[in-house]
Amino acid sequence: MEKSVGGRLIAASGSCSDILYGGGFNAADEFVYFEADGKRHIVVSVLEFARALDEAAEGVTVIERGEILRSLPKDAPCRDFFVALSRYCGVDRWTVPAHFPLAYADVMRANGVAVTAESGDFFPERAVKSPAEIEKIRFAEQVTEDAMRMVRDMIRSASVNSHGMLVRKNGDLLTSEFVRREVEAELKRRSFTADRTIIAGGVQASAPHCGGEGPLPAGKPIVCDIFPRSDENGYWGDMTRTFCKGRAEPAALKAFESVRRASECALRMLRAGVTGASVHRCAAVSMESDGFRTCKNADGLPCGFFHGLGHGVGLDIHEQPRLAPSNAEPLPENAVVSVEPGLYDPAWGGIRLEDLVRVTSGGYENFCTMEKELEVE
Repeated sequence: MEKSVGGRLIAASGSCSDILYGGGFNAADEFVYFEADGKRHIVVSVLEFARALDEAAEGVTVIERGEILRSLPKDAPCRDFFVALSRYCGVDRWTVPAHFPLAYADVMRANGVAVTAESGDFFPERAVKSPAEIEKIRFAEQVTEDAMRMVRDMIRSASVNSHGMLVRKNGDLLTSEFVRREVEAELKRRSFTADRTIIAGGVQASAPHCGGEGPLPAGKPIVCDIFPRSDENGYWGDMTRTFCKGRAEPAALKAFESVRRASECALRMLRAGVTGASVHRCAAVSMESDGFRTCKNADGLPCGFFHGLGHGVGLDIHEQPRLAPSNAEPLPENAVVSVEPGLYDPAWGGIRLEDLVRVTSGGYENFCTMEKELEVE
């Protein structure tokens, strides 16, 4: 009986974080990454071959797609590419990520090639960032912070009309859509892509992922969450601040101070070896002790702190490790995580403050330098 030979396989474009991490090559068209006999390879079209030779990660062999197909006998019963690839490298069973296309897997299985989806992360080692990755994320966060300062300055320079709405210098209303458009255009000028940027004011801020629409109000919290991806290397930045034009209502001001204290509490606790669940709990208990209970209001809408404290950031905007009640695993050194406590209530809006930090053996390194201030004049 012949010995079964296994390998690992990804089929996706460079927008997929796993294939970008494994092969180090960023392409708009789909290509293939595979591991066999302890070696890493990517298979690309002839259009991408020369560029892939220059840009693929060190130690990755680049193969032109036509080579795989030409390796088959002319009378081969099946010329499907993935079956051809399996025969080319002598692999009859593949482990693939959960997002591997089902249509490809069906054809492979029909031709005697086993395909099994990875039950967890395809590259669990991604949770620990290399020095080069840390520098890419640090730069992404610097660009993100510059964009956040731009948002703050737009709110600060606005005037307030008789209806309590913010007005630009040209007399037009300052809207969520305008701020989002300006921020995303500026980020694109710096070779970053952002979409779904959150600029949510008033009651809209009580829904954490509401993007925001319409005129921005004075005297109410405006949650601003910016998370752009580098066009050059695929790494993300992530940052949230909450601003209020003029004096904030007492309930919102109290919530802001509570969220700021929760952030400080979580950061003091953060270090390699503590669990994500314990850091989350530290922030949650801090806000509960200030009187902010997580519950539902009379309309059934959630209030308080009802999301995880944070998540890993790298080639995905949400990745491991998590600062959440479900993560009982010790945090590794050189993980990069967001720390973003928040409080929400439809009665007054929402507050969220988010920093991006590197976990160290003795604490953390905060990539954010921007102060946390609510009221801007």
